[in-house]
Amino acid sequence: MSQYDIRQDKPYRRGLVLGMTMAEIMILLIFVLLMALAAALATRERKLQAFADGTASRLVEAMQEAYPNASTPDEYYKELVRAIEARQQIEKVGETAAQDSLLEDAKLGRDARQAAQKAGAKDPARYVEEAIDKARKGKKGEWPPFFSLSEAGGYYFESGKATLRPDFERKLRSSVIPALRKNIEDYGVDVVEVIGHTDEVPMVGTSNLDATLIKASANQLPTEALRSTDNAGLAIARAVAVVKILRADPRLREVTILPLSGAQMIVPVDQVADGTATKSDQLRRRIEIRLRRSTEQATAAN
Repeated sequence: MSQYDIRQDKPYRRGLVLGMTMAEIMILLIFVLLMALAAALATRERKLQAFADGTASRLVEAMQEAYPNASTPDEYYKELVRAIEARQQIEKVGETAAQDSLLEDAKLGRDARQAAQKAGAKDPARYVEEAIDKARKGKKGEWPPFFSLSEAGGYYFESGKATLRPDFERKLRSSVIPALRKNIEDYGVDVVEVIGHTDEVPMVGTSNLDATLIKASANQLPTEALRSTDNAGLAIARAVAVVKILRADPRLREVTILPLSGAQMIVPVDQVADGTATKSDQLRRRIEIRLRRSTEQATAAN
């Protein structure tokens, strides 16, 4: 007679998972949990041991000494990461190459500090940042040159008048305006100042500039209609004559063009007249064109 096998019983088969009973599975889970707990306790013991033998405190002291400007745990962590990355880079390129690179960087730093000191800058780091920013801007960070169109250079008006001679007008269109266009782009400027200058020879006659100057500047009157009785008036009238040519050229359409008068007051270059020169001077009879960026009005402090 065959022996009865309990594993053939249907209720028993329901308790099997992967060939193990529920009791066996529970024992296995408890074993896994105990292993994980043991690993966690071991990690905790190592951390406690680090604090107990002073390893952690020495590490904190070393970080504080190495990076005195760091003030938060996050900053210390970032510095530590940078140090690790630097060590890895040294290991990657080799100690000799790394030393050469460090020496080169140190020399650059010394040169930058010396340049800052020579320039009178108190903050070498800021001095370097400003130099880099200026280099990125190129000419846009510099002051543009000015153009001097004098009779001595072949730029003539009709004697005592604001009328440009044909050769003057031709030079404006063929040479001066292209040069202005290039400098406007190179230096990032948007204002063109046209300044008329004369010599100190007195003038006579009648003036109509109060009634005609603005209209002529707006191209509502011909330049030939302008008449002046003094050097200040002649200088602004001649500036207006040049402004009319510049404003009409599409190459200068996006910039502001302003007429100004220096009268007989300024001797080239940038010197104030003393009133003793009474003879005709072709160098002083000139048009100066200066470029700049538009500015906001400043309020003087009380």
